[in-house]
Order: sequence, then C-alpha cells, then structure tokens
Amino acid sequence: MKHTQLAFLIALSLGLAACGGSSDDTPVNVDTGVGVDDGTEDTGDETQGSTDEPNDEGTIYGPFSTGSTAEPVAVYFDLDTQSQITLTEEEAAVNTQWDIGFQRTNVFLNTHQEAPVSLYFTGNNADFFDDEGNAIADSFLNATADSELDDYLTVTASDIPDDAEFVSDSETQVIGTTFYNYDTTTHVVSAADDVYYIVSSDDNYTKFHVTDIVTEGYGMGELTLNVMHQSVLDGQTEFAEAVAVSANLVGCTEAAYIDFDLQQTVTASDDWDISIPCSDGAGEFAINLADDASVLRTDAQTYAGVDDAAAAFYGFSSETVSAYAISENNWYYYDSSSHLLYSQFGVYLIKAGDTVFKMQITSYYDEAGTSGNYSFRSDALTAE
Repeated sequence: MKHTQLAFLIALSLGLAACGGSSDDTPVNVDTGVGVDDGTEDTGDETQGSTDEPNDEGTIYGPFSTGSTAEPVAVYFDLDTQSQITLTEEEAAVNTQWDIGFQRTNVFLNTHQEAPVSLYFTGNNADFFDDEGNAIADSFLNATADSELDDYLTVTASDIPDDAEFVSDSETQVIGTTFYNYDTTTHVVSAADDVYYIVSSDDNYTKFHVTDIVTEGYGMGELTLNVMHQSVLDGQTEFAEAVAVSANLVGCTEAAYIDFDLQQTVTASDDWDISIPCSDGAGEFAINLADDASVLRTDAQTYAGVDDAAAAFYGFSSETVSAYAISENNWYYYDSSSHLLYSQFGVYLIKAGDTVFKMQITSYYDEAGTSGNYSFRSDALTAE
C-alpha cells in the first residue's frame, strides 16, 4: 500500500461496475437515426446530435457510451439542444453549457453554472415497491421503454414543485465526522460506536467501528477501534471476531497508522490502511484512508462478510465522494442473479437555468448488451 494520505476525490467517481465493456459503434438517436458525438474527438463546446426540427415528446436519445469499468468515459449532455458536448473532465469542471452527465452508473449534474443544475424525483414508479418499500423484482425485470412511456408522458409542467424541492449535487465524506458524537452543551466527544465502516484494501476486507475516544485538549489522546478482518486470500468469506486496536496519540508528532491485515498500529514506512493525523501533540478528529483503499459506511447487522465476486456492486468508494442528487432515488435496480442493471424508469425533473426538463433513463445497455451505454428521454416542460 502507498503511505500518502488520500488525495481529494476527482469530481467524478468511477461508480459501480457492471458486465461488459465499451462499444465502437457510433451511437444514434434511436427514434430519429440522427448520429450523435461518440466522444472520440475533443471538440470543446461543439455540439452534435441535435436537429433543426424539435423531436416528438418521449424521443429516446442514445445510446451514449461511457466506456468500460477499466476505462470510463464521461458523457456531458446539454438539455437545451438535446445533444452531447465533448469535453475533458478539466473542461467540464468550468464549462457551463452541459446540464447532466453520465459515467458508468453515475448520473451527475453541472454545479458550475451560475445556478447549479438541480433535480427532483416525481415518485412515478411507486408501484414498483411493496408497502414496506422493498423493490418488486418482476416489476423492474419486465418493464420496457414502451410500457413506461405513459408514465413519462403524463408528467407535465403542473408537476413542477417549488424550487426548494430541487436538490443539487454536493460533496460529502464517507467517514468524515461520522465516527464520533459531539455534545454541544457539555462539549464532550464520544465514539459513535453504532456506525461501522468496511474497508477494501490489499484484496481483503475489514469491518471496523470506533469504540472509545479519549480526548487530549482539543484533540484525541487515544482512539480505539474494533477491527473485524476478512482475509479473502485465506479463503475467508465472513468477517472474523473483533480485535481491539488502539492508537496512542498523546504528545504525537506525526500521524498514527493502522494495518488491518496485522490488526495493529504500524509506522509510516509499513503497509497501512488508515491513519490518524496529528496536530499540536494530539490526534486530529479525522481518519484517513490509504490511497489504494476504498470504504463503505454501514451498520452492525447488514454485512457478515463481503462476497468478493460481487464486491464491485457494494458501493465502495474513496473517502471523499460526490453526493449525487439522483442517488436518493437512484435510477437503476440491480438484479443479483444476472448481475445486470435495470432502469427503474423513474421520471426526474431537472432545473437548468430558467427551464425545467423531465428525464427518464430507458436503458444502460446497447443492442449488443454492452454496459455503460445510456439511452434516455428528455423534454422541456412548458406551461400549458
């Protein structure tokens, strides 16, 4: 493992993996046959795929290829012109023309416009879930773009909520301040021992939570974790019994390091998984991941172990991640039998500038079954 602290996450995370790779076919508007930019040439703000005549409501755009898991490609789409804009990630970070982007399973909004693009979920697919909120698998597996067209067409400008209901993308941290509680009245810091984290590192998995924090001035004098290690390399399929690991930070002059394989503190020159930074002779209230580690926040009961074959679908990420507005009501259903992603055919309202658009993702695969190829509907909503 590398010993440096986790670098700040790039603006777009790579997302969950799914079956298949990239396609070499030029994507087209599946209703009109009009070719669209396939992302192979850097054309800056140039747009392709739009026509002089407006498309019929419910026209499906795509498929737009977002590459493979190993080589992801971001697709940037301008809702005003209903066309793709070819940009590098660096260009997209300052470009204000695109409204919505796609990269593997992630769907993200442009937060660089004067008013960040924002999203609202209409809740149109409530019948795809039972009374307890559990997904009804057959509803997703049997739904098609044709069967869910009416759901899309019935959404009109009258369904646009107040601006306060729209949510933009933001950045958040998986661990961040969630491992401790702070009482603003007594100013006492205590361990949030009901919050668990699973770290993927060195081809193994480790579930841990903080069980005790001893303060030292304005910092941490000692931090104690319960560490439950799963050595995939040794054939383990579940987390082992918890082992207590403590880091003494009183009078520290450098960060403390913990190796989950050894389940003990180590030095900066060793292979470590997490570190606790030091400042003014005490530990800072932070837990940093090694560069090559990823993390998932969970609870005590949900995971007894990690299925290594399906680990790509668990949602592991870097410590600092983009919190996508669409994730609260995500666009896909994952079928654990086929390992395929099915659209939930949710209808989203997207506010870009003064215009509100509706959008429905219809597929994540092209005709050859290659994943990462988005097709979707999108139309501007105007008062009737």
